[in-house]
Amino acid sequence: MTDLMQIISNGSANIKLEITGEDLRVFSDELINRAINEVALAFRATEEERLLSREEVKDMCGVCDATLWHWNKRDYLKAVKVGSKVRYRLSDVKRILGGTSKTGSNGSK
Repeated sequence: MTDLMQIISNGSANIKLEITGEDLRVFSDELINRAINEVALAFRATEEERLLSREEVKDMCGVCDATLWHWNKRDYLKAVKVGSKVRYRLSDVKRILGGTSKTGSNGSK
């Protein structure tokens, strides 16, 4: 059996194929599996990019409004503006709670 994905990805602009029903079934199964994997990855990325309110972040981190303001100014935890509202990415909050940072060990970027 010939790998149809490989033939297609070789970039031949005009190709004519004679394939068996089994080859077509395998090809369609592969396309379906790729689509399922892409949707699953997008779903996981969406979950990580959930936006949190100031109150949620203050509760999670145990800080006040002034600290959030300072963190935003220092690019430690950047705020995201949604209209007139301030939100924070869940992935960014997890990053600072986990101890990883964008800065070096001496605090410089």
